[in-house]
Amino acid sequence: MAKGINYVDVFWFVPNLIGYSRVLLSGVAAYSMYYEHPSVMFISYALSELLDAADGYYARKLGQCSKFGEVLDMVTDRCTTTVLLTYLAHLYPSLALVFCLLISLDISSHYMQMYSQLITGKTNHKEMDAGAHWILRAYYTDRRVLFAFCFGNEAFFLLCYLGHYLPGGGWYYLAVAFTVAAFPIFVIKNVINVVQLYESAKDLAKLDAAQINRDSAPATTSAKKPRSKI
Repeated sequence: MAKGINYVDVFWFVPNLIGYSRVLLSGVAAYSMYYEHPSVMFISYALSELLDAADGYYARKLGQCSKFGEVLDMVTDRCTTTVLLTYLAHLYPSLALVFCLLISLDISSHYMQMYSQLITGKTNHKEMDAGAHWILRAYYTDRRVLFAFCFGNEAFFLLCYLGHYLPGGGWYYLAVAFTVAAFPIFVIKNVINVVQLYESAKDLAKLDAAQINRDSAPATTSAKKPRSKI
């Protein structure tokens, strides 16, 4: 009989080890960001985002998918994006409200998506059935599409950060060119977040309506009244 595993073994799954390295790199990026070491910040943040694809790949390849790993991945994504957008609001004060709204949209859409998927019996927030919105099906069912939009969105934010520190010249204009190229991906990704937020809210409201209707329905009895005997 195969030996079972305990919860400590899950912590040592290869994809979760990759997840811990992402957390470490994100910490380095945050430190470098606030103490103004832009080159270290850029490299550590970009590596963390690239490893975002590696943890999922090895989870499927090694049969080490776990709920802990899924949540670790999502929490890391949300935290790193929030830290970067918060700092961009500091670098570009005229756009601070926009960055705050993007943080709110990112967190709320992903949390509501995860909650609505799990409460309806899905195994994770990326599982899409035939009734899901076509945009969400296209986004979540093809992992290449998912990675391209996630990485492109983060690249846009990262390039906005880097552009603030480049003094000018060739590297500056190259960064501007890549920022402009990533802008449409950023826009589409956040449109997807809006769709995700609405569709998840709709699914939860449907569950509420069905539950309220069941609770308010009159009770029916199958028992028949006894016939009187003459």
